[in-house]
Amino acid sequence: MYKPERLMAFCDGVIAIAITLLVLGLEVPSVHDMTDQQLLSFLRESLHPLWGYVVSFILVGTYWLQHYVIFHYIDRVDRTFVALNGLFLLCVSFVPFPTGLQSSFRHDELAMVIYAATQAACGLSLMGIWWYAAHGRRLIGAEVPEPVVKSILRRTAVTPVVSLLAWAVLPVSADLSRLMFLAIPIAQFSHRELEPGSGEESV
Repeated sequence: MYKPERLMAFCDGVIAIAITLLVLGLEVPSVHDMTDQQLLSFLRESLHPLWGYVVSFILVGTYWLQHYVIFHYIDRVDRTFVALNGLFLLCVSFVPFPTGLQSSFRHDELAMVIYAATQAACGLSLMGIWWYAAHGRRLIGAEVPEPVVKSILRRTAVTPVVSLLAWAVLPVSADLSRLMFLAIPIAQFSHRELEPGSGEESV
């Protein structure tokens, strides 16, 4: 068994880099390649990539918050937990690629399928981390209330469920499919659970 502090610090660093890389997918034209008259047209065309950046930024931020909440209850970690956590980081650090893909190929369903699959993988890996840690109180304290255990599991399950629904409506409307991902942060921030050993609520 190991202490979780160093692992959490490493995770924060990886997630911070991943969320920063998202902005690199936004193209900034050179003043030598575009006239002032063409700039307005370029900005209109950039609205879609900008929307993809904002949504992915919010999603990665939501995954970080869920990860933070999980580590709030973790007392110790083992090698299996470290491996599961690495899988989560692998998924999160991959998010900039499908974000850029669906921004560049906005009318291609395959690009959105890859995007939805990546978000689902992020959620499933978070679920795996929490399930492993909480099952049999393997890595969490006995004082953590069972409602909290179930609450976190339900909240991490929102991402794969929403991703599946977004994939299902993709043939009907790609724009609706993209909008559906905003249900993930809404579900996260609209729910609060009790901290163990106190009457206060936490995000």
